[in-house]
Amino acid sequence: MLQIILLLLPAVVSDQWSVCYPPSICAARGSNVTINCTFTYPPENDIKQVLWCSMRSNNGKCHYQPYVYDSEANNSQSFQYIGDKTSDCSLLISNINQAHSGEYRFRFITNKKDGRWTGDPGVNISVHDLRVSMCRSRENGSTIPGDSLILTCTLNCSGSLAEVQWFKNGDPIQQSEPVLTFSRITAEDSGNYSCSLRNFKTTVSEEFSIYIEDVAGSPTVLIIVVSLFSLVFITAAVMLIRRRKAKTQRKPMEEREKAQDSLYSTPQKTAYTNLPEAKDVQQEDEVEYSSVNIKPKEMLQMSANTEQQDDSTIYSTVMNG
Repeated sequence: MLQIILLLLPAVVSDQWSVCYPPSICAARGSNVTINCTFTYPPENDIKQVLWCSMRSNNGKCHYQPYVYDSEANNSQSFQYIGDKTSDCSLLISNINQAHSGEYRFRFITNKKDGRWTGDPGVNISVHDLRVSMCRSRENGSTIPGDSLILTCTLNCSGSLAEVQWFKNGDPIQQSEPVLTFSRITAEDSGNYSCSLRNFKTTVSEEFSIYIEDVAGSPTVLIIVVSLFSLVFITAAVMLIRRRKAKTQRKPMEEREKAQDSLYSTPQKTAYTNLPEAKDVQQEDEVEYSSVNIKPKEMLQMSANTEQQDDSTIYSTVMNG
């Protein structure tokens, strides 16, 4: 019976040594990651030293350096032990990046000669960048105003994120859900969108650009186009009205001028109705008028035909002049 107990004793003792890790961890680059960890050991042992090792730089049972954390050495600021020396072995990794990906193991050493233990296997951490993906109602072609569009902040190795911070052209916008929905997108929604974990701007993703190609169809531009067209139409109408008004004002004036010309020319036509041709009479009238008023002495040098004109004709010519 004793022999059986002795045979079972090692198993009982082995059950007293353990390290419990969380499932695999998916982390966003630039975030802080906590590895929640607990450990157990026989009560007659006292913990003297705790260590964490990365299997990218260590191997086996982590018996030897290097360690990412050693309670008896100076450690990197990226790795902070937030546990204790009784049961909590949690580790905080700050500003994590792709170089921190891999398996991590916890090891502790007690005051007993054989009181050492390494939790094997450890916990795996994978580090990825946040990214923005798009889903839209239009399968082909460019996005145009009125389309519905959805942007999603995702991390490749995990499910849906709890809370995020969205940015447009680098400026934060009021949206904490990992899904950003545009039910009817407009030209004003064009821009560069990115996301990060809430309160961790160091995790910001690469920008995703949205460009609305048919900006001419947006309401703002349409209003501007209609306004310009209306302005041109009104200007043309005003110019046309002014032209018609000016033409209407010129017409009575022209008629008055024609009436005056008609009154002025009527006596001449009446006085010379008996002459053979009006054109010749007008020329002779001009000659007689100039002879009487400008150069009276030259009347003596006129041809014999002119001297033979009767006094009544000369008198009529002078009066008409």
